[in-house]
Amino acid sequence: MIELGVSKVRITPPVGVPMDGYLSRRMPSIGVHDHIYARSLVIGDGTNFLALSSLELLYVTNDIAASVEDVVESELSIPRDSIIVTAVHNHSGPSVIGFHSVEQYRFLDEYLEYLPSAISSSIIEAYNRRRKVRVGYGRGRFDRWIVNRRKPKLGPVDDELLVFKAEDDSGRTVASIVNFACHAVVLGSNNLLITGDYPGYLSRTVESMEGGICIFLNGAFGDINPYTPGTNIGRVYDRSMGRFDDAIRMGRALGCEAVKVMELLDLVDEARFSSASTTVKLKLRPIPTVDSFGSLDKLTSRIRQRIEKLFPHGEAIVSIRGFRIGDLGVVALPGELFVELGLSIKRSSPFNYTMIAGCSISELGYIPTDEAYDDGGYEVSIPVCLVDRGSGGKLVEASIDILRKLYSS
Repeated sequence: MIELGVSKVRITPPVGVPMDGYLSRRMPSIGVHDHIYARSLVIGDGTNFLALSSLELLYVTNDIAASVEDVVESELSIPRDSIIVTAVHNHSGPSVIGFHSVEQYRFLDEYLEYLPSAISSSIIEAYNRRRKVRVGYGRGRFDRWIVNRRKPKLGPVDDELLVFKAEDDSGRTVASIVNFACHAVVLGSNNLLITGDYPGYLSRTVESMEGGICIFLNGAFGDINPYTPGTNIGRVYDRSMGRFDDAIRMGRALGCEAVKVMELLDLVDEARFSSASTTVKLKLRPIPTVDSFGSLDKLTSRIRQRIEKLFPHGEAIVSIRGFRIGDLGVVALPGELFVELGLSIKRSSPFNYTMIAGCSISELGYIPTDEAYDDGGYEVSIPVCLVDRGSGGKLVEASIDILRKLYSS
């Protein structure tokens, strides 16, 4: 029988920290619209366990993930390759990777020092709260508010919404996982209030309607944006029209679709569980001299220093981790995969239900298709795209290999 525990801890930063995701922001945060959280889950078969923590942040850095892995492996004896720390890619949270242009701000260093402890504590609490559960999984569809931002009229999207549910022997929902692919950019650079954007409202909707703790995993969303009211299809990257009402409505709509799926699930007492991991070497693109970037000089300098520290030999050795629960396969990998890559993983997966969790384990930037490099545009430019042509295919191949290994285990 499956054992599972969950926990939810607040990770709202102090007001005054810089916010992540938009270089055009010229001021630090000025307030908190709604709190942001780390939601953690520990799942296993009574002998082997996997830890999963989803953060309402832009990214998970290698430093954050490594610190959490050190603590959790030491305290709980869960191997580090069975620990997945992922982010929902929220552009209205604190700056964790330095993707900001604000120079005058406060409290960020103290916040980043505290953050790994909060995440580790959440996972430890989840482990201590584990219990035997019945599980189920299913799918819904949600296509009204998403658009391929590189090809707004003809580009592909992934409208599949996947759901996992666990309930205790009293029939109460203990935990759920919802997986969908869309940038968390309902709010634009003009927003200076901390918020979880639509993923935060999605989780809250499920928690209020279904109970338990709802973990959101953002999928292969690299070229997918919200198509909220007011979005100009001719200027689809412009998110300045985004309102909190739009983020709330999108989160609620997604959450209600997830709850609808949950209410129709047939839960089972027994399900096969296993986990697996692998590493992939990706060639990095050379970062040009700083004076080539104009207004991006300081950001590029910070990124250059970070990349040289993380990947000193011109290649990134990245981890891909996954697990299965019955006929549900989950694969977590770093970066912002283009939707075409995610769809390719799903098509080749042996599982009937395949969740993809991007922005996991380490920072990596955009992972485009090979064709996108020829087309040009923001997502294939340095410094937001660090990996060379062919990287997407390598990650797809490695992800499929992990899923096949899990399926045969």
